[in-house]
Amino acid sequence: MTLVRPLAGTLTGTLGNATDTLLTFGIALEKISLCLLENISGYYRLAAWDVLPREAGIPPSHQCAALCQRLGDQLGRPLWNEVADGPLLSSANAIAYPPIEQVAIGMSPRQRMRIWLVGLTEGGSVAAARRALASAPLQLVGVTTLTADLTSTQLATQLLETHPETLVLVGGYDTPAPEAQQWLLQLGRIVAQTLERIPPGQRPAVFYAGNRWCAAPVEANLRQINGPLQFTVLDNILPAPGAAQPAALGVALSDYYWRLCQQMPGISQLNQWVTAPGRIVNLEATFAQMIQVWMEYQDLPMLHGLYCTPHWWLHVWAVQAEQGVQLRFVKPGTRPLELAHWPALQVVSGDWPMELWPPPPVCWWDRTGLAPVVTTIGQVAPAAMLQVLKHDLLEPRRRRE
Repeated sequence: MTLVRPLAGTLTGTLGNATDTLLTFGIALEKISLCLLENISGYYRLAAWDVLPREAGIPPSHQCAALCQRLGDQLGRPLWNEVADGPLLSSANAIAYPPIEQVAIGMSPRQRMRIWLVGLTEGGSVAAARRALASAPLQLVGVTTLTADLTSTQLATQLLETHPETLVLVGGYDTPAPEAQQWLLQLGRIVAQTLERIPPGQRPAVFYAGNRWCAAPVEANLRQINGPLQFTVLDNILPAPGAAQPAALGVALSDYYWRLCQQMPGISQLNQWVTAPGRIVNLEATFAQMIQVWMEYQDLPMLHGLYCTPHWWLHVWAVQAEQGVQLRFVKPGTRPLELAHWPALQVVSGDWPMELWPPPPVCWWDRTGLAPVVTTIGQVAPAAMLQVLKHDLLEPRRRRE
């Protein structure tokens, strides 16, 4: 179960000020979207929107600026302030050139984070870690288990070939007995020797989620290697037989992925555009929030939604009686067996894969894929967000019986 931070304010109440024009950007791996929301006769509507393909080597901030200027030109009204180098947040003539009251940004601007998993055996902790990885925007590029012929040279060669950004080390129950620690400590020494062979600038960050009694000696071993190393200790993913606790690992890796996103060129400039009290948010998180909001608005006991992109699909299962949601990232065009017990798919953002997920009698379809982008404005204008979702994006589909 993954907790998602709730949106500020109420879902159906009016805004607390005279906000009329809202702007929200969505930065995905393959495109940048821009949505203009305006108060029309007391209700917020999606007044205009535009999309640009992402271009390699160009910071997202530059493309966002170009898209904002282009949409303003198309509408015959300025949306960009060239002097301030940002969206038009103030205007000397508010009637002729209405300013933008709120700017929100949602983004998932980079590839899924590459993970190498190291454990004692394929079952147990490694299996639990695999399940944790499925709940975050991650790509598992390799798995190493402790065998009689495993060497640091072999593992270093694999890591240098695949360039993982993160190495996850798991194994062992939370048992203090020395005989229960020896194999994980041996594996930790091999990992330390491996990272010693990798140039500091290419070393993956290490996340440890194994026997808690081994955490300190494993870290001490790793700290002896030359050069910087990022090492994070988490709760054991499998502290006892049948007691898997994957949430902490999934959350920690998602947070690290988000830090890497925020370090990309141009992101600091985007932070200056977002109006208080908002902040840049993750598009997958906003989609999960949207599913929770829509479930509450429709008064459903639970809701299963799917966010389709060319690079991954995100399934979200929200339950009215629970605070969190279940997340599953899967390859596009697939329906994994682990989703067999999930409820019928009722909300889709993007192209609906009807051959895999036939629409049920009652469902909603965001054909444009803009719903996660619009949901980012819910931080500061929840009523506007809900009105646009209801009137412009979530098209109801009722199958003829």
